[in-house]
Amino acid sequence: MAALVLLCGCGRSAEMSAEDVRAHFASLDSCTAHLKIISDLDESVLEFESDYVYNKEDSDSFTLTAPESVAGIGGRISGEENGAFTLQYNDLQLDDIAPRHTGLTPADAWFCLLNDLRYAAPAQVWSEHTNGESLLVLRYEKADDSVEKQVWLRQSDLQPVYAELYADGARVLTIQVESCQ
Repeated sequence: MAALVLLCGCGRSAEMSAEDVRAHFASLDSCTAHLKIISDLDESVLEFESDYVYNKEDSDSFTLTAPESVAGIGGRISGEENGAFTLQYNDLQLDDIAPRHTGLTPADAWFCLLNDLRYAAPAQVWSEHTNGESLLVLRYEKADDSVEKQVWLRQSDLQPVYAELYADGARVLTIQVESCQ
């Protein structure tokens, strides 16, 4: 995801299309991101930090870095859409751990959001200006399971800044992208 920065917005017009976004993310070979994730599932709010590594040719990986009680727990995800998921900590590996809501947990949200950016057509695209910065906002919907996602990208280089994920109309995750390269 962070490799977005590698493809800076040189020569881009101010107006980006959904196809520009899909082409940009489909062209990324690899990237790393540091994410701050707030999970509001099942009536409890939890905060996590994660280092995420995207690798187009292999599996993606993540390692939780905070809170300290879960730091070091990581996982590997590969494939498209739901992907194959392996949770790991030290020498312990649990294969095929399927979250209750695919793409709406701190472990698989970023993976699924990257897949949406690469392959899915957003339901809406618009521009916003926040803190003097032009942002492109994309909203994705999955009507069959009442899932909505919104992601904010810097228009200048399409670097992700922030995302909100909803299930049945309630926000369940927010992701703040601290760094992406």
